[in-house]
Amino acid sequence: MMSQGSAAIEAFLDREAAIAVVTCYASALDARDWSAYRALFTDDIAIDYGAIGSLIATVPADEWTNRCKALEGFDATAHQLHNMVATIDGDRATVTSIVDAVHFIALDDQVLLGDLIGRYTHQLVRQDGWKVAAVTLTVVGYPAGKPAFEAAFAAARTQFAERTPR
Repeated sequence: MMSQGSAAIEAFLDREAAIAVVTCYASALDARDWSAYRALFTDDIAIDYGAIGSLIATVPADEWTNRCKALEGFDATAHQLHNMVATIDGDRATVTSIVDAVHFIALDDQVLLGDLIGRYTHQLVRQDGWKVAAVTLTVVGYPAGKPAFEAAFAAARTQFAERTPR
């Protein structure tokens, strides 16, 4: 029988493990570590990035990972997570966080900044550790303005397309 103290420690460690997966979600994007990023997911993942005019669908994790490779069009990105809260319910977890996602791209003699502050909701399932089964991004605001965000992404998509062999 588990003591109250050891049960509390186990619950804490479980929450920390779920939070670590979400932290890796952000850091793998910024590091362009696509194998680490792909390893975070169940085989299919429900994506809701509709708040930024992007994908709302359940897709194979390989497809989602490949879509995210378009971030390579930026010179740098920094996805900063904070106010992270993990709620565990058996073999399911929900991790919510605030994300400040900054995207930089040099274009001619200027640097475009696409900055977004939003909320992530990651749904995880226990499969050999925690795996991301769903991600929702909601927008709080665009510190540099939505037109700047959209211009930076348009430039990055162009850069990525030019760099990617067909």
